[in-house]
Order: sequence, then C-alpha cells, then structure tokens
Amino acid sequence: MKLNCLDCNTKNCRKNGADCFGLKEKSLDVYGDENTLTTVRSSGRLVDDGRAGTLSRFQEVIEFCTLQGYKKIGLAYCFGLESLAMNIREKMSASGLFLIPARCSMGGVKESDIDPEKKSEVYSCNPAGQAVFLNENADFVIEVGLCLGHDVIFHQQLKVPFTVLIVKDRVNGHAPLKGIQDYSV
Repeated sequence: MKLNCLDCNTKNCRKNGADCFGLKEKSLDVYGDENTLTTVRSSGRLVDDGRAGTLSRFQEVIEFCTLQGYKKIGLAYCFGLESLAMNIREKMSASGLFLIPARCSMGGVKESDIDPEKKSEVYSCNPAGQAVFLNENADFVIEVGLCLGHDVIFHQQLKVPFTVLIVKDRVNGHAPLKGIQDYSV
C-alpha cells in the first residue's frame, strides 16, 4: 500500500472530500442502514453545536445510551475493578439506566478447562462467557478494564453494540495515553 494517512500532507479527504482508498461507496452502503444512521445521529448530538469537549466519556456513554433508547446496559468488567463497577452501577441507575454486570470470572471456568497444558486449578477469566451472557441479556455493553487478550476474545464474541469505557493499564492508573506519552525506546 503506497498511500498512508500519517504521511499525507494535503489532508484532501478532510479538506476536499478526496477518496484516496476507494472507500466512499462501501462506506455509504453501511450508513444507508437505518440502525447505523440512528447511531451516527446520536453520536453527532454528543459533539455537534459546540458540545465537543464538554462531557466526560462517562457522561457521553450515559447520554448515548439514552439517545439510542438502550434499556439494558451490560457492564463487562474485571474482578479487580469491582468497586469501580459498583460505582458505575450506582451512577447509571441514578441516570435511569438498568445495568447488567458481567464479572470477568463468571461461569466458574478453571484455567485448566481452557488450556489443558495448564495444571492450575485457579478459576480463570472467561471473556467468552461474558460475551455469551451479555449477547443474551443486554442491548448495549460497556467494557471496563478487561485484560489485553481477554478484551480481544470478548470483542470477537460480542454480537451487541459496545464501547470501551476504561482500558486496563495498571502502570498508568488505567490511562494508556500516559504510557504513549512517556514511552521511549
């Protein structure tokens, strides 16, 4: 691939509507779906008319769920962040949203059940189980602090719309931007 967005100096896609990759028609097909268009409109209401930068990500999530008419909000979270998950449930409930929590260890799966090479009797995280449970019970899912790799499995198995509220980054207090800024080789 010769074209590279980071190396482009003209930014003609943004300035003049250039379609350097031949994506326009395929993209418009996606946006032609009524559910996708509803999502685009809800997203726009969070940033249009000078609202960009006026809401925290958490406030955006609450408002987005309300705009979309989601009733049952799944919360996929890490056991290590359970007190935060309880706080999220309290605040979302106060906003009129019904939260369906899904702890990473739900399902009682042992590490050795997943990987026969492991002899451990430790109960494992079960991102596939979280996804199955939330696919059956939630209209929308919020992810909070799943481990890298577990989040990949979770996303691959999830069939309902979702967003990531918090990415696990133990070193930087779950703020991975700091890790990027501080990174040096």
